Amino acid sequence: MLRLALMLLLAGTGFAAAQPADPDLPPPDPPGVWRKITHDDSTSDSTCIGNPVTPLCALETYFACFQRSRNDFCDLVEAGVRFDAKRKLPATNYREYRILYARRPSRLDPVNRATEGPLKPLAGDVIIAVFERNCYSETLPGIPPCSIGVEDEPPNVYMMRKQGDRWTNPYHFKQRY
Repeated sequence: MLRLALMLLLAGTGFAAAQPADPDLPPPDPPGVWRKITHDDSTSDSTCIGNPVTPLCALETYFACFQRSRNDFCDLVEAGVRFDAKRKLPATNYREYRILYARRPSRLDPVNRATEGPLKPLAGDVIIAVFERNCYSETLPGIPPCSIGVEDEPPNVYMMRKQGDRWTNPYHFKQRY
């Protein structure tokens, strides 16, 4: 009996290991590795800002929407914001982020009445949790170039949803432990 149980356990483990990776889920970043979104594509780490064909590209387009005050990027990912033409962040400001995890929603996720309806996680959605920090190319002596302590706070969690041939960001929240 014990032998049969062990064989079933090993067979189940092999089956799980043989499952293909979900191509919509970006892998987590190793500790200390940060991705950069700047005011310009040439200095940003992303190669797909403005082309939200994957959940990660949608998230980077969402970040660029705010970093660059680009209404067209906001519209692409349905961010629900509009920027005044006068609002511009300094060109020396940039955003860094690090992916902690990406996953599909689970039946075990808590349901918040505020997120029911169009914001309730659906099958096929992708949840991406990140640490984010604001950075400045030019700082004063003794001042760190990027926000510190962000890894001591709960991560920001974004829910991405496929809408036709693109991904959007219908909802994000601060993870609470």
